[in-house]
Amino acid sequence: MKFFQKKTQNQDRFKRLIHRLSEMSDSELTKVEQLLDVVFDPSFKSSERVEISRNDITTGEQSLDRSIQEAKNKLNTEQLEKRIEQFKQSKKPKNG
Repeated sequence: MKFFQKKTQNQDRFKRLIHRLSEMSDSELTKVEQLLDVVFDPSFKSSERVEISRNDITTGEQSLDRSIQEAKNKLNTEQLEKRIEQFKQSKKPKNG
C-alpha cells in the first residue's frame, strides 16, 4: 500500500477512518487498540493473544454495510425530491 499518494487521497482515507472509529463502541475501540498494539508495538510478545471473534467482525461489517445502504437511500431520495421540484418548477406557467 502506498502511503504517499496524492494528498487528497490520504485525507479521504483518514476522514473515512475517523468516521468509522467515531461510530464504534468502547469495546470495539479497545479491540482496535489491542490490534494496533500487536501490529506496531515491538515489545508485544507473540505469546500474548488478542482475540477478536469472527462474529464481532461480521456484525461490524453488517452494520457498516447497513449504514452505507441507508446513506445511499437517503441520497437517492434527496436527488429524487430535487428532480421532482425541478420538474414542478418547469411546469409552472410563467407570469408575464
